[in-house]
Amino acid sequence: MKEKIFSYLTGIMTLLLLPYLFTILINGADTALLTRTADLEICIPTMVSLQISKDHELETIKSQTVIARTNLYRRLDEKESLQDILSEVKKEVDKRYHYWYFPDKIYQDAARETKGEVLSLEGDLKLVPYHEISSGKTRDGEEVFHDPQYSYLESVDSSLDKESPDYLNSTYIAQQQMPKEIQVEERDSAGYVVSLNADGDILEGEGFRKGMNLSSANFTIQKIGEEVRFLCKGKGHGLGFSQYGGNELAKAGEGYDTILETYFPALSLESIDVIFRNV
Repeated sequence: MKEKIFSYLTGIMTLLLLPYLFTILINGADTALLTRTADLEICIPTMVSLQISKDHELETIKSQTVIARTNLYRRLDEKESLQDILSEVKKEVDKRYHYWYFPDKIYQDAARETKGEVLSLEGDLKLVPYHEISSGKTRDGEEVFHDPQYSYLESVDSSLDKESPDYLNSTYIAQQQMPKEIQVEERDSAGYVVSLNADGDILEGEGFRKGMNLSSANFTIQKIGEEVRFLCKGKGHGLGFSQYGGNELAKAGEGYDTILETYFPALSLESIDVIFRNV
């Protein structure tokens, strides 16, 4: 009973103090404070709440929490400023909510139950991407970036994504706003458009989909009357963790460790205290 009361009071105190702690961190508190992993854990629930909906299963949110923590420490390890990173988070919070926003309890639970855990490649922190829904399998990192250093991002099966009600999305654009001739030039092994030919100009697939606000770069093009239809499979860039696919695994009873192993078979789950190097 005492433990439950203590846990409850601790949660209330965290909620009350969180905005002030964020402000202290952003404004550049004592350097020694900023290098302690326990202090950075304060920021994780808020960061994760901006990346994934609370409607997902706890194990899915725990998976996203490990990903968020990994990317945070990777950026710090690459000598990015903690102040700049937290300022980005605060700007996003201010844009979506308001100053007194607090992350839901499920994000607090996910951070606590995965405390200090990150994904690494033989002790090295790497980019760990995520997206909402894949096209049925995730993309190969080396193919996407044209660089063997991203070969750890292996293409894996995520066929459960096809069951999502948001798996297919159509975008219609007036023909007069489009090039006269546009066709797919190249696709990668997961079916995503790598390049297009637009009136003789070669366009990069992912950049095109962002510019046209398409749900993914795995699309087909069809002229319908006075419009051009882009039929897209999945949502997002298709690299790394599929939040929908991971959530379906969580619903089936899989834990976050198994989910992360499914989407990142080349990476290992480790403690940041073991591998963290002088951030």
